Amino acid sequence: MNEFRFQSLHGSWTIIAPNRSRKPDIRAQKPEFETVDPFITGNENKTPVEIYSIRDKSTITASWRTRVFANKFPLLALESPISREQNGIYSTIGGFGAHEMIIDHQKPSKHICRFSADQLRDLMQTFRDRISALYQDNRIASVVAFKNHGTQAGSAIPHTHSQIVAMPFIAPEIATQVENSRTYYKQHERCMLCDMLAYEEDTKERFLTRNRYFIAFVPFAPRSDFEVWIAPIVHQNSFTALTKEALSDLGEILEWVLARLGLALLNPDINILLCTDPPRRNHIDPNYFHQIDKFFHWHLEILPRINAQDGFALASGISVCS
Repeated sequence: MNEFRFQSLHGSWTIIAPNRSRKPDIRAQKPEFETVDPFITGNENKTPVEIYSIRDKSTITASWRTRVFANKFPLLALESPISREQNGIYSTIGGFGAHEMIIDHQKPSKHICRFSADQLRDLMQTFRDRISALYQDNRIASVVAFKNHGTQAGSAIPHTHSQIVAMPFIAPEIATQVENSRTYYKQHERCMLCDMLAYEEDTKERFLTRNRYFIAFVPFAPRSDFEVWIAPIVHQNSFTALTKEALSDLGEILEWVLARLGLALLNPDINILLCTDPPRRNHIDPNYFHQIDKFFHWHLEILPRINAQDGFALASGISVCS
């Protein structure tokens, strides 16, 4: 059974997931098996039960634009226990949570850098609606949504897809962003990302583009070459609050960025990460959420994977970009 394990030296959690060893991996597959695709149109009955979809016509099974179902080889599952244990100096938590697959395009090999604005809007809408639904379960304390495209970005199946993972505690990366944003707000009484956006748009050194709702820019200290962030221009703490109009603008600016990355880098392997605030929970110290709507600013992080991490980056925790 899967479980969380805490590494006290690094202050980080690991999911131990033996079931993932049975997950198909195109990097180890023989060519004759690569054409078997349970996610293409017409194979809807070959996946777990559909949780959510966006369809052109609700009555036509094959008219979907996005489909969501539970991952067949989940990191975490709603049926798993949430119990905590202490074994000597080691801590574990049962593998409770959720792990959902989003099939985000009918064409199996469609590169994310070639998605249209409407297709990217549909993906973002699917993220929004599924995160909102998962937030209804009070046992869930944080949700991460992401897309891995290509083997260097961690994708192990050929059909383009995205994923959502929900956890019973606040994910360490989200917790770090919350705490750093809180510290900045206490010092300056302003949102750190709002100040970043204002500075980048004013200096134009790393500014890329903007539309009615969003701005795209290169972060000052990127973790990968050609990393790009997209954030709402007007302060907004929760991705789940996106309106229909904002979703359309997000699809447009994503298409602008991804199309240029695709041209410049010849359709690279790429990660897209959504960073949004955790849901308010009574079992977590209420002071943790004090003023979080003022200092936390959701955003997307886009990281092309054109250079592998080396030992220095892994040992030091310091990324190297050329």
